[in-house]
Amino acid sequence: MHFTLPDAALVSALTAWSLPQPWTLTRIRGGFTGDVWYVDTNQGRLVAKFAYESREAFEAGLQAAEIVERAGIASGAPLRTIAGEQTIMLEGPPTLFHPLALLHFVPGEPLDVKQPGSAYLTGSLLGRIHTILLREQFRPQSGDRIFAYLKEEAVEVTAQIGLSLLLQRAVEAVETFEKRTRVPYGTLYGDSLQALFDRKTHQVGLIDWGAISWGPLLFDVALATELFSFSQAQTDCFLQSYLAEALIESQQLEGVKFYQALRHAQLAKFFAWRLAHQATLGNPDPMANELALKENRMTLAHLLE
Repeated sequence: MHFTLPDAALVSALTAWSLPQPWTLTRIRGGFTGDVWYVDTNQGRLVAKFAYESREAFEAGLQAAEIVERAGIASGAPLRTIAGEQTIMLEGPPTLFHPLALLHFVPGEPLDVKQPGSAYLTGSLLGRIHTILLREQFRPQSGDRIFAYLKEEAVEVTAQIGLSLLLQRAVEAVETFEKRTRVPYGTLYGDSLQALFDRKTHQVGLIDWGAISWGPLLFDVALATELFSFSQAQTDCFLQSYLAEALIESQQLEGVKFYQALRHAQLAKFFAWRLAHQATLGNPDPMANELALKENRMTLAHLLE
């Protein structure tokens, strides 16, 4: 059973921030990498997140969120502590310490990719955040979290017959493409976009910067393209709106398939680890990791055909 931070530990830790009294706490469903709560005050809602990753990696995402929010996009930037820090470190599980942040709440509902206009909004959003972070010359200290991760040997991968070879082929396909095509590198969101649409303001915000890294911008494009795989017209709309905002050329998009394979390789390795360690954070279904590994492995093999 995965450790979860007790509410009492969070209540004690929140004294590091200057919060208006009174406030209430509501635990909400977290993701695969953290525990999450709403913190409601008479001045508005905040989000507390206890992340099961290194402080360096977590704060890299928070720094990117701050930059993007200053440029006018709601991004769940951190509320600084009384001491001016982005995070504080808490013990959990015992003898291990992880970072806790208090984030600005981003209003809205998850963007429905089936609705008209969603492809345009998603492409424009991704293009804008890529351009903002390039313009600010931001390079996260978390560095490369794709190629190094996939190239690192892991017993959880070798336990899955043939998976190591698939991961190797995915990396080699990208490396071959980049030898013949100039691919811009920059700060990556690194995961499927968690975009929220606020019906009151018609603005799109972005949350959850936990997978941020440095790498080929086409990786983010490939992930977002998969959201619209049900419609070529929507895919084209997404790509055109992205190109209108981003510093990338249309011919470079010919390599999107290779970066989709890279993403599924990343997920296959991740779920192989979760399966081996019986990790349940984010999804308590005992079969979820096995099914996710199988699905991502099959997709990866298909993309490499």
